[in-house]
Amino acid sequence: MRIDRIITLVFLIALTQGFLLVFDPASGLFANNFDQNLILPLTFTILAALVVITMGIADAVVRSHPQIYLVKLATVRIGRSKIEFAPFAWVLPGLLVVGSYLFIRLFSDLSTQVVGTVLSSLLILIVVIAQYYSVGRQERFYGWAVIGLNIAAYVAGFLIFSSIYVNKWRAFQSAPLVGLTGVLLTYELLRQTKAPARTLRIYCLISGVVLAQVAWALNYWLVSVLVGGIVPLMVCYVLVGIMQAHLTNNLNKAIFREYIIVSIVSVLLIIWAVVTNVKI
Repeated sequence: MRIDRIITLVFLIALTQGFLLVFDPASGLFANNFDQNLILPLTFTILAALVVITMGIADAVVRSHPQIYLVKLATVRIGRSKIEFAPFAWVLPGLLVVGSYLFIRLFSDLSTQVVGTVLSSLLILIVVIAQYYSVGRQERFYGWAVIGLNIAAYVAGFLIFSSIYVNKWRAFQSAPLVGLTGVLLTYELLRQTKAPARTLRIYCLISGVVLAQVAWALNYWLVSVLVGGIVPLMVCYVLVGIMQAHLTNNLNKAIFREYIIVSIVSVLLIIWAVVTNVKI
């Protein structure tokens, strides 16, 4: 990837993230100028636009890879013209935009919001570059790119899960949102296994349903934001990890034992946090 393309990416992503920080109808610099009844639809519209812009940037970068012809792209035909898209490049950047926006809004301090916006912009930039290098398996940075994308996926999951939990929405509101996030995260984490599309859809649906049930149960717990974000994240980690091992024919007693130990330790830490009433 050329340096001029990276500089352009830095500018576009920083501009995208910074725009929402300044013009956020709920907490931006011009929040007092907006009618209270318009705050929610305006916020949704601006956030949706920024998600689309970010996904467009990621799509364009991924399709510029010289080996993109090896990947099956979605195609839309308009008359005699053919337009190709890379939907797999949309998921993680879109989740990070939504997650970072929701999480940064939990802090009222402007300096914290600025630092959070800068860090989230850098994270999205790294993700877009990692997606570029994950296209060709012969790439020198392919392994590191995949590892980085997996870590970023869990970061996005934590940001969204925590933000949903702290709002204490009713189960019929929070559970579908957590479930949808789980479906998208599972797709992002399993797509590198090259599993058949039908199998991948089934696994994503299973993960989404399980995480929705976890979100429903969490509504009855009085735990901190940190715990509220980690619980569904750990469930997702164990569930997707077992699915991934199965799809790659690596599921054995050692792998299964590893995830059981992780599950037990996680449950003990959660119980400790609830009993000691940790406030984070």
